[in-house]
Amino acid sequence: MAFKLREIEVFRPYSTEVPEDLLWSMNFSEQEIDRWLNCDLLRVAKLGEQVMGVYAMDVADGVTYVLHGVVVAPSARKQGLGRWLVGHALGVAESKGARGVLFPHQSHSRFLATIGFEANEQGQRFEMYQE
Repeated sequence: MAFKLREIEVFRPYSTEVPEDLLWSMNFSEQEIDRWLNCDLLRVAKLGEQVMGVYAMDVADGVTYVLHGVVVAPSARKQGLGRWLVGHALGVAESKGARGVLFPHQSHSRFLATIGFEANEQGQRFEMYQE
């Protein structure tokens, strides 16, 4: 399904938009899905009424946010939506006073490095810089 990123809207999900099926499709454990669904910031990317992607983030210490991940529906992959959702997550975190965003895994390091994340002992971190 081809689409333009400007057609995608990102929202807090209503109860009918919770992307459980999308998370189950990633072979997440029940515990991982519960963590995603109960995090501080859960956002869904929608094209019309269809959920195309999701990200989940928690506040760690007030100035650091933890990005649990981004999941994009198979029909929407390879079109830039994952990168766009990471950028959205960074913007939301910064608007709430974050100084950095941590992705606590070593996976997807090349993808995240192109966005500005740097590997450290905790995973990968994106630093916000003063204006």
